[in-house]
Amino acid sequence: MMKKSLLSKLAAVLALSMVLTGCGESGGSRTAEKETSGTMKEEGIRKAADDSDEDADTAEEETDAQETDETADMEMDITPEQMDLIKYNYYVDLNNEIVEVFEDINNYYQVVDYTEEFALLQDSGLTYGYSIYSLDEDLIDDCVALADMDPAYEGMDELVKEMEEPLRELMTAFSDISGSYTYADNQYAEAKEYHTIIYGAAEEFAPLGYEFMDAIAAVGAERAAAEEEQMKADGELIRYNASRGISIGQQVLNEIYGQGITDENITDLDLTEIRKLYEELVQVVADYDAATADNNQLVKESLSNSSPFDGLYNALIQALEWMIKQVESGQPLDLSGSGAPLGSIGHFSETLGKCIDRYNSVFVG
Repeated sequence: MMKKSLLSKLAAVLALSMVLTGCGESGGSRTAEKETSGTMKEEGIRKAADDSDEDADTAEEETDAQETDETADMEMDITPEQMDLIKYNYYVDLNNEIVEVFEDINNYYQVVDYTEEFALLQDSGLTYGYSIYSLDEDLIDDCVALADMDPAYEGMDELVKEMEEPLRELMTAFSDISGSYTYADNQYAEAKEYHTIIYGAAEEFAPLGYEFMDAIAAVGAERAAAEEEQMKADGELIRYNASRGISIGQQVLNEIYGQGITDENITDLDLTEIRKLYEELVQVVADYDAATADNNQLVKESLSNSSPFDGLYNALIQALEWMIKQVESGQPLDLSGSGAPLGSIGHFSETLGKCIDRYNSVFVG
């Protein structure tokens, strides 16, 4: 993959990415799902470490027996529906970790030149290791184990296995860089070693990571649509419209992402579908406002606050309206300052993120 194709798509993903949320009564938390699933403990899907002093053959037999017992417990105590939810939520967490890895790649190449040989960019004004953070490698082990378990997630299971090695290499390298203070010693010998790993692993990982993100997003959209239909059927109009507002916002970002648009080339955005989504969002927010104004509806959905979102959905409409006007103006955005300017995709994305956070706190807990 050439520099332009990798970095341009990477910029689009980071500008438009939203944290994909899991689902379930416990709020989609991976930890909470394990706590509420009976015997589904962390060690139940990871290979048990052998800390015995006995010989290797005995240790292997004990490990096999333990894994067999754990698998039997899981099969007995976890229904297929629960297992599906657990696996989905782990894959959602992996998706969000992949976004973090892409952010590290992006930040790395703001300091280091995108060439096979290590070279710092001149006049970047940034220090090596800028905004690079340690990552959770244990999650890879969990997801690789789950990839061989039912239910099968066609396409995604194989992607998890394919990207395991380059993803692990990237996570290890970035975690090491985040805590390194000797990278410049011996004419950047340590940094050169990291670069060899990152350059090769990123090229291998990127297309797999993008494909996985697209796949889990499609599954997430299907699940959200089904859940929204159930909310509507159950008469949960406040929650339904709140969820629809978020879904529409994500559709906006998907449309922008599909066109390959970022804040740098925002004036090239085709607004045809965006305008339709804007009108739908306005109607959904109006329906949401009407539902929250009904005391009986508030009681039905166990809400004591008639303004649980404190105007965030109106702010989302405003952010989208500003973005549309920015495109219509034909003027590029001033991206020289810190933070996302009004009228930018980044500002709309941030506002949508606040809506998602509030939705989770109000309806998921």
